Amino acid sequence: MIFVVALVCVLVALVFLHDYMRKSTRAWALLSKFNGDKGLPIIGNALALGFDSDGVSKILMDLWRKHGMTNYRLTVGSEEWVMLCESDDVGSILGHPTELAKPTERNAAMMPFFGNSVSTSEGERWKSTRKLMTPSFHFKTLEARVETVNSRMGALNQVLDQYVDKAPVDLYRYLRPFMFDILCNTLMGVDHNMLANPDHPYLDASGRIIKIATENYFSYWRNISFIFKLTPIYKEMMDTIKTVRGYSDKLIRERRVKLNKIIDDIKSNNRDASVDVNAFVHEKVSEQACLLDSLLLSTLPNGDPAPDETINEEITLLCFTGHYTTTMTMTHTLYCLAKYPEIQKRVLEEQESIFNNDQLRNPTNHDLIEMKYLEAVIKESIRVIPTVTKIGRQLQNELPLKDGRIIPPGTQVVVYYEALYADPKVFPEPEKYNPERFFNSMHPYAFVPFSAGPRNCIGFRYAWVAMKASLSNLLRRYEVLPGNPEDEPKFAHRIITESTNGVKLRLKKRE
Repeated sequence: MIFVVALVCVLVALVFLHDYMRKSTRAWALLSKFNGDKGLPIIGNALALGFDSDGVSKILMDLWRKHGMTNYRLTVGSEEWVMLCESDDVGSILGHPTELAKPTERNAAMMPFFGNSVSTSEGERWKSTRKLMTPSFHFKTLEARVETVNSRMGALNQVLDQYVDKAPVDLYRYLRPFMFDILCNTLMGVDHNMLANPDHPYLDASGRIIKIATENYFSYWRNISFIFKLTPIYKEMMDTIKTVRGYSDKLIRERRVKLNKIIDDIKSNNRDASVDVNAFVHEKVSEQACLLDSLLLSTLPNGDPAPDETINEEITLLCFTGHYTTTMTMTHTLYCLAKYPEIQKRVLEEQESIFNNDQLRNPTNHDLIEMKYLEAVIKESIRVIPTVTKIGRQLQNELPLKDGRIIPPGTQVVVYYEALYADPKVFPEPEKYNPERFFNSMHPYAFVPFSAGPRNCIGFRYAWVAMKASLSNLLRRYEVLPGNPEDEPKFAHRIITESTNGVKLRLKKRE
């Protein structure tokens, strides 16, 4: 008994010694200049964040208000976090040329699903992959992307027409496969009709990713792998990964068959020995801007073809994020328009001014550029319901802020969108839904939903085209109305914000 008591005393002493040594460092001296709650030894503020990952968002926002609605710090286990909520300081990190590393916890949460893809990779792997992807998202390809959206609208309208003047429709259920089909056609070079099968296993599995990844991020015990592997949650995660990765393999196989035929046709039509067939193939692929072709033709530094596993990681990431984030943003915008009919009326008036008497005409990219008010509505919807709630960087060096304070190396810096977009200094009366605020000048880093700087979202132009073209077509055909009171969305601010009970709206056909 004496031995046990002595051992406990020693352990307690070591814990407090560790805490004392940590707080004696220069790093802590720098961090202590930021407001923050006092944490416990070893675990810091982890208990304050609780054990419900869907409840963390409210706790973090409460801390933001408690500490003066500005940047604040917290300690999560062995990690020091600084939540950046000021536009100038957001610019300091997002515009930094070398601080590009993603946080350890974030990568640990995402890598089981997406591997060492462009989202989590660093250094040469990240640079080479991003360079390879860039042509597929070039502004020169946008007109073709608009045409693809237009060509898919007929099938979506057929589905949605069944709900006109009837029960509310869950727009997640149909906009997700609609966007996935567009992505497969434009970036994967494969025609799939997922809209005809909204209960497809891929859609079911990908719908679980954000909840699991968010729980991975905030449930710290999951880092103890031998315990995590014994739980049913681990099995669910592995089944989800198997399904989404398996679908990526299917896309790779199907496109490889088509690409090989293209290559064979080029070779058979260019028998002149002076013609560099490989260069011609790459030129043809570049013109078509099919991302999967670029990956299939890519090589490693030693000249070997990129392994299918590497390609699978990139495709799995793009297929998921490409359709999921655009769907959430569009659906939440439609929800806001249903909630604020006077705003919806103004959107329709802008559409009528662009299309004049031909409301059935398909939009062009030029038309989309003219949709200034619709764009402001999408931005305000993102501000009110942030699609991506936070992004981060793991500092490799000191980061000086505008007010003179310094964030030390090793700190996880979090760009906290929810707080940034609720700051009354930047967005007066932030509780009000007011798209016109985006016609006023504002700090360049006050609203950065696609991030900014070297590690911004490579597909932001693609996303804007897909969202504006889809919403233009939908809003000229349907008036969107609120669903039943019991169907009010229950938004969970996970890594991506989504409603746990869908977004159910009523539709009325426009004359």
